[in-house]
Amino acid sequence: MAVFFVLIAVLLLLLLVMIFRAALGKKAPAPGVFDARSLDKYAGAEEKLAKLVRIPTVSRFDPIEEDGAMFKLLEAEVSALFPMVSERLLRLDAGDRAMLFEWPGKNAKLKPVILMAHYDVVPPGDDSLWQRHPFSGDIADGYIHGRGTQDIKIMFSGALEAANRLLAEGFVPERTIYLAFGGDEEVGGNRGAASIAGLLKERGVTASWLLDEGGFVSNGMLSFADRPLALVGVAEKGYVDVAISAKGKGGHASMPPKHTAAGQVAKAVALSETKRFPSKITATLAHFLESLSPYVPFAYRLLFRNLLITGPLVRAAFSASPSTNALVRTTTAATMLSASDKENVLPDKARAVLNVRILPGSNVAATMARIDSLASKAGARADFAHHGFAVEPLPESPVDHEGYRNIEARIKAVFPEAGTVPFMFTAGTDTKHYVDITEGMYRFTPMVQGPEDLGGVHGANEKISVENYLRTVMFYEELIKNA
Repeated sequence: MAVFFVLIAVLLLLLLVMIFRAALGKKAPAPGVFDARSLDKYAGAEEKLAKLVRIPTVSRFDPIEEDGAMFKLLEAEVSALFPMVSERLLRLDAGDRAMLFEWPGKNAKLKPVILMAHYDVVPPGDDSLWQRHPFSGDIADGYIHGRGTQDIKIMFSGALEAANRLLAEGFVPERTIYLAFGGDEEVGGNRGAASIAGLLKERGVTASWLLDEGGFVSNGMLSFADRPLALVGVAEKGYVDVAISAKGKGGHASMPPKHTAAGQVAKAVALSETKRFPSKITATLAHFLESLSPYVPFAYRLLFRNLLITGPLVRAAFSASPSTNALVRTTTAATMLSASDKENVLPDKARAVLNVRILPGSNVAATMARIDSLASKAGARADFAHHGFAVEPLPESPVDHEGYRNIEARIKAVFPEAGTVPFMFTAGTDTKHYVDITEGMYRFTPMVQGPEDLGGVHGANEKISVENYLRTVMFYEELIKNA
C-alpha cells in the first residue's frame, strides 16, 4: 500500500511539473496587422513576374527533351526587366542552367549571404484542367496566373526586383551577397545549383547563411494556433525513389500460379503502407513544438513543453494526419505501378516505385535495407529506381544564428500577423548542394498560403496573389538591407 501512495505522489508531482512548465512560457503578444498601403511603392512589379511566367522553362531529366531556347529567352528577359542587376553586378559563369550574380559588400570581413531560387518549372500536365493557359501570365482578379508563380518564380523575380530597386538607389550591402539561381531544381539541380556551389567552393567562398524556397506563412493549416505561422525550414528530409520488383512466369491468365509477379509487388507495396517506419521526435520537431507553444491553448502547451513525458501522445497525434505524419517518420508513397500490358496475360515481371522521404537521424542505406526486408517477405526485392540519385537528410541549421535572426525579424516586419517557428521541410530543395560551403541553411518562401492554395503547386491553376508577390519584394528588400 505504501508503494501505491508513493507512486501516486510521484505522478502528481510530475503533473505539477508539467503544468508549471506549460504555464512558465510567456504568451505571445497579440498579432500585428499588415498595412497594405506600404506596398504602393512596389505597384507594377507584378508585371515583371507575369512576363517571366509566360516563358515555359520546363526542365526534364533528359536535356534533349527540354526547349533550351526558352531558358535563353528567360536570361535575356532578366537583363531587360532588371537592368541594374545586369549592369552593376558581376555575372559569374556557372553553366547553362545557372545564373549567379555577385554583389560586393562594404565589409570584406563579413561572410557572404546566398539568396537562392530556381527558375525552372514542372510540366503543366493536362491543359484542359487549367482555367487559364498554364503559361498565360494573366493578371486578373488580384492574382498572377500560371505555372511557376508559386514554385518558385515568385522568389526568383522577387529577389531580382528588390536588388534592382536597391541598386537604383545606390545602395551597397554591408556584406557580399550572391544571387544564385538554378535552372534545373525540379530534376535534381546538378546543372544549376550544384554547378554554382562548385564554382563558389573553387573561389574559396564560405557563406554565413543562405535562403532558399521552403516553408511559408501558413494560414489556417494548424487550426489550434491563434494566428498564421511563418514556417522556416531549418532541416530537410532525405530523398530516394525505390523500385519494388518481382519476376514471374508469363502465360495465360486462365491458369495462374499461386502467386503472380503483380501480386507479389502489390503485397510488398501493401506492407510498405501497413508497416510504416517508426515515428520519432527529432531535435527539429522539438524546437518546432517549443516555438509553437506561445501560439496555442494551454492544453497544447502542456503537451509540447513536456515531451519527455508526453512524447508518445504527441507522436500518435502527429501520425494521424498526412501533413504532420511526415514530420515524425520516414514516409513511403507508392506512385508508379506496372506489370502485364494485357488483361489475360500473366506478367513475367512487375514493378512499383515508392517515393521515399527520409527522416533526419536515418540514412539512405538503412532505409533501403528496411524496405528490401519488407519486400522480401512478399517475394519481391527493393533497389534504387534511379541509381546514383539519392539524397541523405540534411543537418539541422541553428536558430541561434544571424541568418535565422535576420529572417525572423523581416518576417515580423512584413508579416506582422504571423508567428515564426522553425520546422523540418519535407520536400527537397537545391540547398543540398551547398552543405559544404554554408553555415546556416534556411528555407522560407515569403508568401501567405492557405489549404486551398496548395493544390496549385505542381498542379493545375497555379497562381499567386498580387499582394503576396509585392510582399515578397518588400521582404527581400528588407532582408538585403539588413544582411
